[in-house]
Amino acid sequence: MREEQPGAFRDGMTWVIALAVFAAYLTISLSRLRTLNPMSWDLGIYTEYVKQYADLRVPVVDVRGAGFNLLGDHFQPIVALIAPFFRVFPSPATLLAAQAALTALSVFGVAGAGLALLGSPWRARAVALAYGFSWGLQQMIDFDFHEIAFAVPLLAFSLSALARGRWRACVAWALPLVFVKEDQGFTVAAIGLLVAAVGWRSGDRARTRGGALLALWGLAWSLLAITVIIPALNPQHHYYYWKDGAAPGVSPAGLLAQPFHGSGEKLHTLLFLLLTTVFICLGSPAALVTLPSLALRFVSANTAYWGTLWHYNATVMPILFISAIEVMGRWRRSGNRVLSLVPRFGPAAMVIAACAFAFQFPLRDLWDGTAYASGGPRAAAADAAMARVPDGAAVQTTLDLLAPLAARTDTFWIGNPGNPATRYVVFDGLDSGYSPAPGDVPAFIQQILPRDGYRVIFSDDDIYVFERS
Repeated sequence: MREEQPGAFRDGMTWVIALAVFAAYLTISLSRLRTLNPMSWDLGIYTEYVKQYADLRVPVVDVRGAGFNLLGDHFQPIVALIAPFFRVFPSPATLLAAQAALTALSVFGVAGAGLALLGSPWRARAVALAYGFSWGLQQMIDFDFHEIAFAVPLLAFSLSALARGRWRACVAWALPLVFVKEDQGFTVAAIGLLVAAVGWRSGDRARTRGGALLALWGLAWSLLAITVIIPALNPQHHYYYWKDGAAPGVSPAGLLAQPFHGSGEKLHTLLFLLLTTVFICLGSPAALVTLPSLALRFVSANTAYWGTLWHYNATVMPILFISAIEVMGRWRRSGNRVLSLVPRFGPAAMVIAACAFAFQFPLRDLWDGTAYASGGPRAAAADAAMARVPDGAAVQTTLDLLAPLAARTDTFWIGNPGNPATRYVVFDGLDSGYSPAPGDVPAFIQQILPRDGYRVIFSDDDIYVFERS
């Protein structure tokens, strides 16, 4: 279909929206890093992962486990693209900046579809604004760094091309998704089947073949990664996440019943997802592309996958918003007076929904002042403690200090069993992750590492550095 408006990269307001998205999300991310308040150990894991690539080494990530090749956990080679930037700026902040930039980039994919199909640049910009600050993207940013940040723009540009009838571009943008994570191949297959179905219906044999090949590409890579690549690199030679309930050993009856477990939380998630586009996305076949992701999550026995927390809903956002754009574009041209009201008022309704969600999700931190916190004396004490550890040294540490140390040392999480006797231990007594918190940190270190002979070389604000005698 021929575009009715200039492309998104030539629209000044789209740039303003994208830059606002980048600035807001980078501020939230850097605040967590500065105040040493990570949501998980993932930023430390990925910092060491990227550092290994930057140094042209095998991606062994000791944070995850001593000698653990991270490609034996998830198949995510695309994250290596950050390595050249990390080489210049060796800091976990580089990963956070890359994630914010990838999220902002995806805004152009959504805006491009809107500019082509909605007949008004302001409607397109409104949808792009609602998308850029949608709660699924906010949650991804709030939970430090994850590889799916690369999937967000790839999905946005692939679905944007599909909505405009550019099936070759759709296929080209979808192809690299298989290198983001092992489960993304199933989403690629869904895109391929949709392309093939449109080609079959229109009698376009080239499109049908292209979609079928894309579907095979996606399925082949997911199966290869899950059954061959990851087990070959995993120390226990299996795919760890089978344990979450989707393993071949689970009975068919169990798999059919699993989506109904925790149905209240799952329905709550679905409602929140649909509210982002005020249910308009349901009118588009493109919304079916969300099914592999949602099905894999809801069939899992791991309750962390079911809800609105964590980063799992980020990849759904571009699919739903572009599906809504496709519906509004089609109804705008339908000639039906009732249906034509949806593209007229739908974009504004999405912005209102995004504003309402902003008070429940991480964007609210921007106006309560926490995003601008300096970290205070404890952050200064932590910086001084970490400075006592020389570059390249082996160190065990608590979760809050993993990422900064992983950028320049061989870092182990102290909570992992089987760690070697490292030269240093850096321990945050107030935020150690141990329950109850140890009252006497030196005595606690002697208790959990009794044979390694550590002595205190730094202590300030209950943050300690121990060196092996």
